[in-house]
Amino acid sequence: MRSFLTVANVIVKIIGAIYKIPLANLITPTGMDYYNDAYQIYSLLFVISTAGVPVAIAKLVSESIVAGRLREPKKILGISLKMFAVISFSLMVLVIVFARPLSLMLSNNSTNYCIYMIAPSIFLVIISAAIKGYFQGYKCMTPSAAYQVIEAAFKLFGLAIIFIMIRRGITDVMILACGGVLGVTFGSFASAVFMIIRVLSEKELGKDTEGSLPSGKSSKIAKNIITLAIPISLSSAVMSVTSTLDMFLVKWNLKYFYSAAGEVGDKLTDLVKSTYGAYVGATSSLFNLPQAVTVTVGVAVLPFLTTAFAKKDRQEAFSNMRSSSKLVGMIAMPCTLGLSFLSEPIVKLLYSQSYWTVGISTLRILALSVYFVSFSSLTGVFLQSVGKVSTALLSMGAGAVIKLTANIVMVRLIGIMGAPVGTFLCYATIVILNMLFIKKYIGFSFPAADTFIKPFICSLISCSLAFLAWYFSAKFINSNIVCLALALIVAGVVYTASIFLFRLLSKEDMALLPKGDKLGRLLEKYNLIKD
Repeated sequence: MRSFLTVANVIVKIIGAIYKIPLANLITPTGMDYYNDAYQIYSLLFVISTAGVPVAIAKLVSESIVAGRLREPKKILGISLKMFAVISFSLMVLVIVFARPLSLMLSNNSTNYCIYMIAPSIFLVIISAAIKGYFQGYKCMTPSAAYQVIEAAFKLFGLAIIFIMIRRGITDVMILACGGVLGVTFGSFASAVFMIIRVLSEKELGKDTEGSLPSGKSSKIAKNIITLAIPISLSSAVMSVTSTLDMFLVKWNLKYFYSAAGEVGDKLTDLVKSTYGAYVGATSSLFNLPQAVTVTVGVAVLPFLTTAFAKKDRQEAFSNMRSSSKLVGMIAMPCTLGLSFLSEPIVKLLYSQSYWTVGISTLRILALSVYFVSFSSLTGVFLQSVGKVSTALLSMGAGAVIKLTANIVMVRLIGIMGAPVGTFLCYATIVILNMLFIKKYIGFSFPAADTFIKPFICSLISCSLAFLAWYFSAKFINSNIVCLALALIVAGVVYTASIFLFRLLSKEDMALLPKGDKLGRLLEKYNLIKD
């Protein structure tokens, strides 16, 4: 079940990239600015209102089953659905009422129309979150995985809406952005319908209630749900709040930067929209894609670490920590240097010319954060495995302060290039602090050679040769896609050979990967990995 959820997460990330890249090309950088403003506000409310809901409900359902109150899970579901239906509907109405003021704060007079289009999603996702929690309480993860895939897949309807509008002669980028945002709402609606049908048709879970103890009072159940959900939601919202504030700060300081350069009036407003839209449009999908892979390592290692620490088996725990750190380093480092070195051909291949100037230069810097983002997730898992969740939050808070401060200073000084610098400083701070806390509370020191030095050397060699392959082939071949494909083949072959040359992998490392045991035996047969 856990592996199914992991695969679903990877599929969702890939669909998200497939969705956002053509979306960005269809609605232009200015349209992406409208889209991102609405989506960022939705994302913030989504995390605040749903992060703790499934966890709280799953915990209460699980505890009820263990305690022998076998009829209580359905009562918990019923109470949570009623309660969160009221909360989610109220949030949706508030978003609609305050859409116009938010739009004016963002210096985007028409963003409110995009916010109107996405507002129903807030109601739908909270209802779905309650049902997900019910299934997860029974350790049934398949509905949650299917929900994620359906939600992501139905987003693609947004592209269909935009295509239809363009064919009918509609060229206003704000209206096209509304079509893109409607895709999010379609995804939320389709996945919510699936979850409702799934829970209504469920016959197996909770059917054996013979000998059940009496259920708790409704008021106590409601209080327990709120008491558990609120702290989790607020703690999970740290980076979402940071991203939303970041959006406001970058745009406000871009306005200051261009004002200092002599831009005024509508030209100033349009320049801020197109610059910020090009930045988020050309970098966000590429930046987030490697994390879809690296996060699976943390998901895989968490139960092993939790069990090992519970048994006080530090040797087993440290072995898993070393292996997972090595794997994340080996995945994240080539992605980091590859995206940075090959930012020009990648952006030119995937995006229209209106994104090139901003997208290439900002991706070159932003890509350097991929390594730290990947390790921020893994080090957070390490702290979580020993119950130090609040410690990880402290690191995230420090990183958020650094990011927001850096954006205020750097964007005013160097424009949009200051935004990726702020992101880099944020995640570097989180990782450094987490590593210090891990050393203090767990006693584990990260192996510098296997985690950073060797992956860096292998990646530097392969990505440098890949860049040279692209650069020189572009002088003779008038096809960016052919030159980039050649570069990627060079990078893949050289990096793979470097890994085996340095003998970075071991059988322990392979065990953390899906089907890794079988692959590990094959590589061991040819003496390509350590015992």
